Amino acid sequence: MSDSGHDPDPAATIAGGRSPRSRAVLLSLVGIALLLIGIAAGLLIAAGLDDDPDAAAPAASPAAVGFAQDMIRHHEQGVEMAAIELENGTDPQVRSMAFDILTAQSNEIGQMQSWLTRWGQPLINPSEPMAWMGHDHAGDHHMSNMPSTPSMSPSMPSMSMPSMSMPSSSADTETPPMPGMATSAEMNRLRALHGPDADVYFLQLMLRHHEGGLHMMEYAADPANVSEDYVRSLATAMKQTQDKEIAIIEQMLAERNSAPLPMN
Repeated sequence: MSDSGHDPDPAATIAGGRSPRSRAVLLSLVGIALLLIGIAAGLLIAAGLDDDPDAAAPAASPAAVGFAQDMIRHHEQGVEMAAIELENGTDPQVRSMAFDILTAQSNEIGQMQSWLTRWGQPLINPSEPMAWMGHDHAGDHHMSNMPSTPSMSPSMPSMSMPSMSMPSSSADTETPPMPGMATSAEMNRLRALHGPDADVYFLQLMLRHHEGGLHMMEYAADPANVSEDYVRSLATAMKQTQDKEIAIIEQMLAERNSAPLPMN
């Protein structure tokens, strides 16, 4: 996320005066292009592991494979939330944040998909999410060693938004596959909101989403867990970026008199 001196809404600059449908198509094409760039970059990195094209696929540590598979899934929802905000939101500052997230995470998804392809591993984790970290995610969703942030401080003022009340349904108690991820009910609600309500709810969901993914990044950045230096480098870069964005989102929510969501 750049400082306040940059174009406050790059998505609007790219989309110009196009209709909402045209903007959505254009933003989708931007995401696809970045995904392909990420795949190409990842393939170049992976190709450097083995100069012999006829050699067997390089072996990968279980933690590296699990990180790539689960982080792709985590990122894919983040990209979807950002695309919804770009379509339904109206606040230039929030839309700029969404554009940054969509472009960065689309590129990272491409890199991780290319690694898995090179390693001969499936793109979708066939096991329990985060089992590669030694966690029984289904039985320990609220991990005690999740990173804490100021947004979770009990000293934060309690603020209510009547228009943002959650409907009561069985989907409200759905357990998302990984910490920080939105439930299907929450995603449907984000899709239904427009204007300032969409801006605020996107920030709330994305703050929790970012916080929930930090633990995977920290684990994958540790040489004791992952042997591949390029995987550790990407995990470290992800965490640095998301730490900065968490601070910015917290400030945005405070400026809009809105409280963060509790970790799920």
